[in-house]
Amino acid sequence: MKLTRRIASLLAAALMLIPAAGFAADYPTKPVRIVVPFAAGGAADITTRLAAKIAEKYLGQPVTVENRPGGGGATGYSEVARSRPDGYTLSEVGPSVVIAPLTRRTNFQTESFVPVVNMVYEPETIACLSKRFKSWEELVEFSKANPGSIKVSVSGAMASDHLAILRVLKKTGLKWVVVPTNGSSQAMTAMLGGHVDLTTVSPSELSEQVRSGEVNYLITLAAARLAEFPDLPIASEKGVDVVDGPWRGIVVPKGTPEDVIAKIEDAFVKAFHDPEFTEAYTKAGLPADMWMDRKGFTEMFKKQQEEIAAVVADVDVKGKK
Repeated sequence: MKLTRRIASLLAAALMLIPAAGFAADYPTKPVRIVVPFAAGGAADITTRLAAKIAEKYLGQPVTVENRPGGGGATGYSEVARSRPDGYTLSEVGPSVVIAPLTRRTNFQTESFVPVVNMVYEPETIACLSKRFKSWEELVEFSKANPGSIKVSVSGAMASDHLAILRVLKKTGLKWVVVPTNGSSQAMTAMLGGHVDLTTVSPSELSEQVRSGEVNYLITLAAARLAEFPDLPIASEKGVDVVDGPWRGIVVPKGTPEDVIAKIEDAFVKAFHDPEFTEAYTKAGLPADMWMDRKGFTEMFKKQQEEIAAVVADVDVKGKK
């Protein structure tokens, strides 16, 4: 009797797996949600919404984007990490998904996610109101004459742009006051409102204000000059040996079926090749050719874990500035 019950239990367990396998094979059968762990209007939000709109054509279901700001990305990442790994809840990620677990206690680890695709890469760019500074040289001269008087807003404490600024200050010896905010939108607002002198952004974030003359981009931490802003000097040209910038990708919770991941990757890669994607990204000031498939993104993801861990360790040794 006990053996019969045991067999029956095993059969029941096996039968429960059949719908799950079939469910994965039929994926998707309902709308897919992408959580952006930052406020609406920032680069992460814009990047994801534009890509999602085109990817849904190839996925065959609506793809909605929901903002879950807070904790430098931790709030949104935690929500996705504990969600069901069925392919219906994805997350936009950037360097913060690596930084947060290294710098504070979180409800997720970088390993809580599986990389799918990277949508874009943009270099950190230092910006100010045009009436504040006209050039990098003017900023440096003022900073040296008035140490500690320059305030620069960043998207969050120990966020990627914060670490980038720390690297710039270490290389130049300049003394600035770093003002962490809750997301890139708040960081930009603080600068636009004159509450701080500088902020650091992705080139696309304030491209309209730069073209209108309201904002100046002083320097960019890119490896080469940007096609969108050919007159903008890169850091190395000014003696600042720093190359840094955020990437923005799509991940799924650990445990998501491989065939589901493959379908999500396929939809986004097809979207990246779509002329509509190129047009939308270019119009928004985003590079349309800086995407990666799962293989490339996974390799970069692992490399970022190593590099960011090294930067955080250096900051810890020096005393978190």
